[in-house]
Amino acid sequence: MRQLCDAIDRLNDWVGSLAALLILPSLLITMIEVVARYAFNSPTVWVNESVQILFGFYFLLGGGYTLLHGGHVRVDLLLLGLKPRARRRADVIGLVVTIFYFAVLLWFTGDQAIDAIASRERAESPWAPYIFPVLTAAPVAAALMLLQAVALIVRAYVDPTHAIKPDNDVVG
Repeated sequence: MRQLCDAIDRLNDWVGSLAALLILPSLLITMIEVVARYAFNSPTVWVNESVQILFGFYFLLGGGYTLLHGGHVRVDLLLLGLKPRARRRADVIGLVVTIFYFAVLLWFTGDQAIDAIASRERAESPWAPYIFPVLTAAPVAAALMLLQAVALIVRAYVDPTHAIKPDNDVVG
């Protein structure tokens, strides 16, 4: 079971690291737009949507990585007075709710992605880029988050020192 949890961790670490690189082309094309618009008085049609699409991938695919590294917003104030075992139980309850949410999200975004792929969906704009890849990233992201939440629950009971790590502090 630990090997499976480690594999899920590595997958989310890898996907999140790749997603983080999407900031670089976003910055580059934004700089291109600024120069084109203000230096040459020639604004582009494609930059705004391109940055939105790249940010969509970045936001969606970074979720599992963020959950793995304890970066999501939590209400730790409620957990501070609890003993480590009770805190771990509270974390697990939160993860169970997370799993339910992402299972529902996976179900609905999966259907939407299938429809978008079948129709090769495009944005309704003058540039009209394909948006089905981003719509396909949504169920992938939900699946990665769901898997990471399961791995964290398993770890909370198999190896409590590797339980949820808010801000990289070990809870246990």
